[in-house]
Amino acid sequence: MGFAIHDEETLRMARELADRKGLSLDDVFAHAMRAELDRTPPRSAPKTREEKLAIMVELQARSAALPILDPRTPEEMLYDEHGLPK
Repeated sequence: MGFAIHDEETLRMARELADRKGLSLDDVFAHAMRAELDRTPPRSAPKTREEKLAIMVELQARSAALPILDPRTPEEMLYDEHGLPK
C-alpha cells in the first residue's frame, strides 16, 4: 500500500534523510514510525467502574491531607462585606 506526501517540506526532509543514510523513502518512513512508536507509550485500557472509583477515593484522600493555606471561606474570598464580588 502506498501513501502520498503532500507537504513539500516533509518530502524534502525525507529525501535528505534517505540520501544521508543511503536508504529508500519507504525505509526512512518505516524507521521514523518505529522510533516514534518506541518513544510513545501505549494507551492504557479503559478502566472499570471500580478502578475509577478507587482512583477518585485516592484523590479525595490526598486532597483532604493537604494543608489549609487560607482559612477563609470561599464566600469570604470572593465577596466583600457588602456581598459584592471583590
